[in-house]
Amino acid sequence: MNRGIIIGIVVAILILAGLAYFLALQAPPQPPTQTPKTTTTQPTPTSTPSPTPTSPATSQYKWQLVGMYISAEDKVARGTPPPQTPPQGYLTPVIVNVQPTQAQTVVEIGVLQPLSGRLASLGELAAAAARLAEQDVNAYLTKINATFRVRVVVADTAADPTKALDQMKALHSRGIKFYIVRTSGEVRAMKSYADENKLLVISVSSTAPALAIPGDYVFRLPPDDTKQVKAISKVLQDDGIKAVVVIWRNDDWGNGLVKGLEDMAKSRGFEVIRASSYDPQKGEFSTEVSVLAQKVKDVVAKYGADKVAVAAFGFAELQTIFITAKNYPELAQVRWYGADGSTGLSELLVPAAAEFAVKVGGFVSPKFAPARSVYYDRVRNYILSEYKREPDSYAYNAYDAVWLITYSILQAGSADSERVWQVFPQVAAKYFGASGYTKLNEAGDRESGDYEIWAIVKS
Repeated sequence: MNRGIIIGIVVAILILAGLAYFLALQAPPQPPTQTPKTTTTQPTPTSTPSPTPTSPATSQYKWQLVGMYISAEDKVARGTPPPQTPPQGYLTPVIVNVQPTQAQTVVEIGVLQPLSGRLASLGELAAAAARLAEQDVNAYLTKINATFRVRVVVADTAADPTKALDQMKALHSRGIKFYIVRTSGEVRAMKSYADENKLLVISVSSTAPALAIPGDYVFRLPPDDTKQVKAISKVLQDDGIKAVVVIWRNDDWGNGLVKGLEDMAKSRGFEVIRASSYDPQKGEFSTEVSVLAQKVKDVVAKYGADKVAVAAFGFAELQTIFITAKNYPELAQVRWYGADGSTGLSELLVPAAAEFAVKVGGFVSPKFAPARSVYYDRVRNYILSEYKREPDSYAYNAYDAVWLITYSILQAGSADSERVWQVFPQVAAKYFGASGYTKLNEAGDRESGDYEIWAIVKS
């Protein structure tokens, strides 16, 4: 190649390079490109799923305590109940500033709660309360030089009875004989297996009267719904309601509430009209809401809108039902009431649902009332600190369940589940914890039956 051509090419390259450098100096600086960190999380029995998109951490709406139903007086009182102190000689949680140590024996407790699905926002709080109890119990056991410690093993049931039974079987295969569980549907599915294998089951929220069975291995820390319907019906009576149109979950819990409300109706001065029951596993409820709207329209023509109410007995699927009901003007002109299965759910605070709830009177709903005390405050403050929201009543039951199992093991002198089952009612009768007095009736359910009254309000 000609020497002059080569020199020309080199000069051209140098000129282009210089031009590129000059242009680069004139361009605005760009931030450095960062490679996102990749985190791989292996699922474990104690993992808690992230909140679903329908359960926002913050909302312009909130649940607010508006009163108390006092069972002994059959009346609804306004305001917050005063704190209580247990009598001398009662067992209570013992909070000690001791670093827990290990022990040769570890008693595992299966905490089967919905960490995903329609009750996830409440299940995660029950699991958190059980973990707090584990810390407090093990500090206490260390202080008294006990020969065992407890370990909480959390598993997700998604509030699905079949999955709950599968989780129980899986944990039982590793030797776990004590369980803290949730809903009536799950209790129904697990009951036979628990009885056959002598597995001690404590439910924090099962209330269906059909499951009030003496002599089984299931203990329930809330009172059954024969007491809840007294609270619901009293609220309806006080509000001057003459007709209640009901939409409800077709399960033990929902069916029991409807039957109980019908039993109370005459003495409270109103009638109950059944509109729609629904399959809890469904994702949409347009047909059921349409039937509800027609029933309400008919009853309003008879009594007037101010004398008619809707009772909606469901879980988080009520979010979808509320949003669907917004399309029916007749459903927005009457007051709506709920029950403990939905009281406190963050899923109902999503603006699209909460706006409707506020419009229909706040969706006034009862929930078992834990007694105010220093033990109540410990659980409440912990949940508020960790989750930035008010714990529901049944989180306090989960905390107490761990203590009740522990005290029963200590009294029985053994972690044998049959021996623990035998002494459990005696221990519960003399225990006062985060939820208050835990004395049980002959069916193994909590004897007392006061209820907090909550409503959804705009913040």
